[in-house]
Amino acid sequence: MREGELVEALKVRALPEGSDDHGALVEFLRLYRDAVQFVVNKLWSLDKVPSISTLHGMFYSELRKLGFRAHHVKQIYVYAKAVIKACKRNNGRKPVLRRLTARIDKYDYKLDLESRALILKIHENREVKLRLLTSTERIEKYKEWSNYEIAVKVVENEVYVAVYFKKTVKFRKPRTVMTVDVNFDNVTLAVFTSSGELLKLKRFKTPLRKILTHRIWIERIQRRYSRSWRFIRGVRRAIKRHGERIRSIAWDCAHKLGDRVAKIAGRCRAVVLLEDLNHLRDRVNGGSSFNKKLSLWFYRKMLFTIGYEALERGLAVRYVNPSKTSSTCPKCGSKLEDSGSRVLRCGRCGFTGDRDVIACVNLLYMYSRCGGLGVPLNAPKPDENPSGMRGKRDEAMKSTNINLYQS
Repeated sequence: MREGELVEALKVRALPEGSDDHGALVEFLRLYRDAVQFVVNKLWSLDKVPSISTLHGMFYSELRKLGFRAHHVKQIYVYAKAVIKACKRNNGRKPVLRRLTARIDKYDYKLDLESRALILKIHENREVKLRLLTSTERIEKYKEWSNYEIAVKVVENEVYVAVYFKKTVKFRKPRTVMTVDVNFDNVTLAVFTSSGELLKLKRFKTPLRKILTHRIWIERIQRRYSRSWRFIRGVRRAIKRHGERIRSIAWDCAHKLGDRVAKIAGRCRAVVLLEDLNHLRDRVNGGSSFNKKLSLWFYRKMLFTIGYEALERGLAVRYVNPSKTSSTCPKCGSKLEDSGSRVLRCGRCGFTGDRDVIACVNLLYMYSRCGGLGVPLNAPKPDENPSGMRGKRDEAMKSTNINLYQS
């Protein structure tokens, strides 16, 4: 893969140009919402949500009679299908849609960034003209990007628009490989040459303990007002503040971490190897304390920002199955034993090392076995360390922490 694709959304407030445009837009959004609800009601009792082609045969003619354009109808299918899947995945009840929002395909709008003018093609061949309220500086960034979709919504009579842009990025030729191991309390990265020699090792702390503290305060408030916390405005406000603080800390850490990791990868011209943790919560079933940490662990945000910042710099990102990377000996492949203080030891060959660094080495080996390095690494012999851990490089197996908020 020699090219990647960046996707960003420009979210702005918009003003209707004409006196009738606001009313026409609200009318369209209500009709759109009711159409999505109609499709959801018809499909909710089915064991499996049909494919888009099947939905086309079921609803196309009926929705077209309501005045929708052809691409409106397709977006209604996609939206309804996504809503149903999300609710059933979380074992929820049949959704009742209330928000006035719609996604519009590129064939159903005209956007002029220079004049900040947006024309929406709505039902019954009508048009709505909007003016985007944003600065020239924000517009400048997207002049060389292509837009492919918008989302429009009305909240308390205010119109908001999100314009989705994409840009193709050519990857720089890699010289090294960076592996990233994401944990509750830290993120460990290691940079290797194509032959497996270790060049750089760093560990960044994460603020999960701060997030846990805010979560504990929420639980204390809910226990203190166990019967009435949902109805007392001041109590709800206190819970909301702690929740906002949790989200703020998570995103702040994720953005700083992504920038720091991508800068290192850029200087080293590295392919970035990330763990594929998409189905982590489905596979893991620990105790109550572990599950609480897992529920607050913002690994998706961290992986997203690292991958996005790397892609912005023209660096390729690959995802590797992390299964058993923190419990397998990189020398002989045996199962490692916990010696305490995050140190693991192999009972078969006597190898000892930091569990996070071991995970980074094993991620490199897994990638090399798939041919990712061009020439697969040779398996280490029982009496020698892995190729990036020879000589003084053994010091890399020791625990070294770097605070994310330090330069």
